[in-house]
Amino acid sequence: MRNRYRLMSTVYDREEESQKVLPEKRIFLSVEGNVTEKEYFDGMSKYRAEIGINAKVDVEVLRRGKKDTNSAPQQVIELLEEYIRLREQNEDDLLKEKRNKFVTELKKIGYDINYRRYLRKYNEELDEFAVLVDRDAQTHSETNMFDCIRHCRDNGYKCFIANPCFEFWLLMHLADIEKEFGERLDEIKENKKISEQHTFVSKEVSDRAHHGKRGINFAEKYMPYIEKAVEQAKKFSSDENDLIDNIGCNLWRMIEELKAYGK
Repeated sequence: MRNRYRLMSTVYDREEESQKVLPEKRIFLSVEGNVTEKEYFDGMSKYRAEIGINAKVDVEVLRRGKKDTNSAPQQVIELLEEYIRLREQNEDDLLKEKRNKFVTELKKIGYDINYRRYLRKYNEELDEFAVLVDRDAQTHSETNMFDCIRHCRDNGYKCFIANPCFEFWLLMHLADIEKEFGERLDEIKENKKISEQHTFVSKEVSDRAHHGKRGINFAEKYMPYIEKAVEQAKKFSSDENDLIDNIGCNLWRMIEELKAYGK
């Protein structure tokens, strides 16, 4: 397998007391982006109580090394399956594979032994595995998307898709989609690149949320509006196959599953 040992995490940087309690169930989620998605789900974990999510369930985003920019659906699945293999692998074997490498070299390729030990702790009977991919018609072919969906179904992974991109899910927190974009839904679907930094959708998000060096500001910009996003997302496509050709995002299903856990 190409580009092995990509898993990294900032999990040990969390200082909030709520984060010190290990949940009994985790959804291990492999995503395309290295930053925004991670910040969103970390924020969701941090504010579980405020959102109404039981502390016994959580989402752990499998984070790649900073130099790992592979974002095609196949690479997102590869990252998830690297973790699944890790669960079955002996730590001594992992060390032997790299016994002639210095720790600094391991870190360069995203090899984080402590994080791997952390990931191995969870309950195999309760854990779930999932991928989140953008439809991104300009870079991901229909064949790639159908292959991704089929692979997930065949292996029991959950498949979350955002069409055209994850930023559309964010936009559903920030805007009334039908009211503000009712006549421009085609522009959302096409999601043209309009500058070096932005596509149509990411620009709409940026204009409203003003993401900056401090991140997406989940607590202020997104946490209070999760229900709004869920209800808006339900009005668009949610089936994985339908999301290949139609705008929407089925992440609302994950949110409702998390909120229902333990009830």
